[in-house]
Amino acid sequence: MVDFEVIVVGAGPAGAMLTKELAKRKFSVLCIEKEIEVGLPNKSTAGTPLDTFEIFDLPLELGYSEISGLRIYGPTESWVQEYDKPYARLFKFRELKQYLIREAITYGAQTMLATEVTGPIMEKGKIIGVKYKGFEGTGEVRANVVVDATGPESILAAELGLMPKYETKADANSLEYFFEPGVGGAYEYFMANAKPDRGDNGFFLDLFMGSELAPGGYSWIFPTSETEVKAGVCKMDPTFVVKGEKSQKEYFQKLWKENPQIKDAQPFEVHLCPYRHWVIGGLKSATLDNFMAIGDAATKFQPVFGEGVRASFYSAHFAADALENARNQNDYSKKALELQDKLWDEKWGSQWNLSAIIYKVLYHSDDDEIDNFLRGLKKLDFDTLWKLYLGKGGMRDSLKLARHLPDLLGKKTVSKTIRRKLLK
Repeated sequence: MVDFEVIVVGAGPAGAMLTKELAKRKFSVLCIEKEIEVGLPNKSTAGTPLDTFEIFDLPLELGYSEISGLRIYGPTESWVQEYDKPYARLFKFRELKQYLIREAITYGAQTMLATEVTGPIMEKGKIIGVKYKGFEGTGEVRANVVVDATGPESILAAELGLMPKYETKADANSLEYFFEPGVGGAYEYFMANAKPDRGDNGFFLDLFMGSELAPGGYSWIFPTSETEVKAGVCKMDPTFVVKGEKSQKEYFQKLWKENPQIKDAQPFEVHLCPYRHWVIGGLKSATLDNFMAIGDAATKFQPVFGEGVRASFYSAHFAADALENARNQNDYSKKALELQDKLWDEKWGSQWNLSAIIYKVLYHSDDDEIDNFLRGLKKLDFDTLWKLYLGKGGMRDSLKLARHLPDLLGKKTVSKTIRRKLLK
C-alpha cells in the first residue's frame, strides 16, 4: 500500500517545480528536503532568459535587474553584443525555490524539511519508497513513483545505477577544496559596492576565458543591481590542466584586483560548488520502473556554460506529463515513464548533443584556440545564436551554425558526424 502517488526527493528548482506541477494536477505528492529551509543552499548564479518567466508563469519580481548585453573576453579577442531590449535576468534563487514550494503547498502538496533520504526501499528489484531520518524522525514512506531531484549528487540515481557514484577528496565540501590547484567546480562571491557596466537597456553579463583567469573554464561578473554583482570562477573540465596551474581562489583574486567593476567591492555571501557533474548532454534514459531522475540529478543542464535552472524546469514539466500519462494508464513501468525522456529528446536532444561537443572542445582549448573561437563567433549573428539557445531555431538557423562550426571549433575538430548531430 502506498502513502503517496509520488515522492520527490529534493526541493531545488527541478524538485520544487515538479512538486508544484503535480499538486496542481491533483496528485498526492510529498517533497522531502534535507535542508532546514527550502531555498538553501543559495549558491546558484541562476541566470536565465526572460522567456523562462513567461513559459513557466513566474513573476518577474523573482528576478534581479534586467540584462541587455553580453561580453565574452578571451586572451586577446572579445565578443561584445548589446541588444535593443532586455533578454535575461538572474533569479533570486532562494526566493524562487520558496515561491514554487509555497505554490505547491497551496495546491495540496506535503513537505518534510531537515530530513535526509538515506536510501531506497526495494521490492523484487523495484523501488517502492524511501527511508529517511532527520527532524521528522526515522522512518519509511512508499509511493507509486520516486523522483530523484537531489541535484548533482544524484543520490538515488547513483544508488540505482543510472549515474556513476560521486567520488572525490574527502574534503570536497570544505573551504580548503578551493585552495587546491586544478580542482573542478564553481566558486562565487555575491558582492556589494560594485560598479557594474550598464548599456542603454540593461546591464552586461561578462565572461572571461583563458589561462590567466580560468583555464578549463571561465570567470564571470553578473550584475544584480546598480551596486551588487555575482562574480566568480569555475573549472568546467578538471581534466584540462595548464602548466603551473593555480587555485580557483587565486584566479578570482586576479580578476577582483584588476577589473574596475569589482575592484572596490566586498563579498557578503560566498557560494561553493565542488565538481559533481558529468557533462553528457543529459542521461539518455533517466527512468526505471517506479523511478525517474530530473534536473541536475539527470545531468539536465546546458553543457556549454552550465545553465541549469531553465533546463530543470523543462525536465520537471516533462516528468509531470509522463507521470500524468502513467497514472491514467495505471502503469508505472520504465516503458511508461520513459515518456519524459522522449519529450526531452524531442525538445533538446540535438542541441544538448552539440553543446556537449562544444564543451569538450572549448574547455580543452589553449589561449590561441579560445581567441579563434571568439573570432568565429563574430561571424554568427546574435538572433541565430539566441533562437538556437532558446530552442526556437529552425533548419535555416541550424544550417547557419553548421556552416560556421569550422570557424568556431577548428577545422580538424568539425566532422560530418558533428554536423549530422546538429541537423538530426
